[in-house]
Amino acid sequence: MNDHPKPSPSASQPGAVQAAVSSPRGLLWALSWTVANFEEVITALLLGIMIASVGLSVFFRYVLQKPFSWTEEVVLFCMVWMVFLGASMATKHREHIVIDFVTALVPKGLARIMEIVSLVTVIAVLMVMVWQGLLLVQRTQFMTTTALGIPTMYMYAAVPFSALLMIVHNLRLLFAMAREG
Repeated sequence: MNDHPKPSPSASQPGAVQAAVSSPRGLLWALSWTVANFEEVITALLLGIMIASVGLSVFFRYVLQKPFSWTEEVVLFCMVWMVFLGASMATKHREHIVIDFVTALVPKGLARIMEIVSLVTVIAVLMVMVWQGLLLVQRTQFMTTTALGIPTMYMYAAVPFSALLMIVHNLRLLFAMAREG
């Protein structure tokens, strides 16, 4: 799937990995990998923030007897974004649940048409999701969270953002199918 050349440092050479990443070609590869795996990188960071927040919360509540009021909101924000970015990752890797009983029974040409109609329908639903998600963000821009005072629109922005990413992934798949003929 990834057509980018990878630097191939040998594990036995000390500093080879650092040298490969610090070279212009290695840096370009690292940047292109990060862009290609944007959802995975952000989701991993959010998971780390979530785990750290829960750990801090437990430690301060039960060990120091001084609970934080903000950790629940941080965990909620991270969870919402992780769920929607996870849906986008599942779309990108074609890992959503598929019931292919009917397409397995019909001729290959008809199955292909059914898959295209399905993709177009999903893209249409995602476009509605972007539109409604933007309206939700607009409506919640002046509402703030209790502990941190952060506008809740930042949490709800996960809906249109991830729907837009899913549209991009589905369009890529649709164009790939069209190129195959």
